[in-house]
Amino acid sequence: MFPKLVLTGAEATAPVVLDRIPLASGGRNEAWLRDFLLRHPDTLPASEIDPAYADPIPVCRELATPAGPVDAVFVNRHGALTVVECKLWRNPQARREVVGQILDYAKELARWHYEDLQREVSRSLRRPGNALFNLVQAQHPSVDEATFVDAVGRNLRAGRFLLLVAGDGIREGTEAIVQFMHAHTGMRFAFGLVEMAGYELPQGQLLVQPRVLARTVALERTVVRIVEPALGIATTADEGGPEAEGDGPEPSQPSRRRDPALTEADRRFWERFIAELRLDDPSQPPPRRRGYGWIRYDLGTPEAGITAYRARSEDLVGTYAIFRGEAGFRLIDELKAQQSEIDAALRTAMPDGELEWGETPPDAQWIALRLRAPGNWTEEDDVRHRAWLAAAGNALVNALRPRIQRILSEVRGA
Repeated sequence: MFPKLVLTGAEATAPVVLDRIPLASGGRNEAWLRDFLLRHPDTLPASEIDPAYADPIPVCRELATPAGPVDAVFVNRHGALTVVECKLWRNPQARREVVGQILDYAKELARWHYEDLQREVSRSLRRPGNALFNLVQAQHPSVDEATFVDAVGRNLRAGRFLLLVAGDGIREGTEAIVQFMHAHTGMRFAFGLVEMAGYELPQGQLLVQPRVLARTVALERTVVRIVEPALGIATTADEGGPEAEGDGPEPSQPSRRRDPALTEADRRFWERFIAELRLDDPSQPPPRRRGYGWIRYDLGTPEAGITAYRARSEDLVGTYAIFRGEAGFRLIDELKAQQSEIDAALRTAMPDGELEWGETPPDAQWIALRLRAPGNWTEEDDVRHRAWLAAAGNALVNALRPRIQRILSEVRGA
């Protein structure tokens, strides 16, 4: 049974009860839903599923791929792509097939370069030139074309997309969805089921309410694992420490049962941190909440990233850049040649932070900023920690991201 909506006004006015109606009525079909989402991109709850895909900009409908036409494609100013498949559920077969269909689209897109996407977008829109970038620049004039193109290209190569199935009754068949997710954990996409609930207003207008669905625990866990497979994540953490990557400079934590209240406080802390964060570098995507007590910034290469965390039991707050494996070690070796300049920039930006370069043998090296934070953390401490972590993340991005991009460009050009 679907819930009803109630419209209330003045006390003397009787409330109006709105009944749920199927979107697949009154001549509406998948094409109608597709065009509705393209006209009203704010109805897509992209940021609720993953903040990296916030503020999607409509690109085109029916994007041609070898796996078939994609219903709708969106992109944001940071080059994060959202792929949407629309289904008004008329039969169980549609429920079983749609997830496999959108995953086939993702696999094909992951084989593309930016030029392939630009070509197909231009064909769909019948606009010459870099139509994809032009759509973004129209809304964000300050976006740099080369930076945007590079970001989209990296996301294509990594298979990093937001895949959304949007429909009007995604209530069954979640077992098949879970099986599909387990079979495709090699890609780095985020996946969401979005139900578009329709209600008829007294004047005959249609109210559409989007809802992100996660019916089962298995589905939620699968989505979390797919969003970005972590490297070496530890599965133990104390009630307030980080469930961190295990080879960074954060303190190791004993395995304890987590306090549900602290777990919820941690979730609220990081969600608010990500929502309020403002970075100087427009090419830097927002961080993602990756586990209990920590988040991660993507630096555009799998060998390096920035992690921010809070360790309650250690009275510690920190942010560090970590480099892994042979390729990561080559990167940090290049950075060490500029260590005095990097240290000067970080110490100027974070005079109250402890700065350290170190390594965790055999396969991780890092650059860390830490803040000692003793005491029982209050809401005032949370505000102070968010401000400090935001400044530390901004400082590390400013100091490292352009240097890393230059190093990678020189390697590719060699």
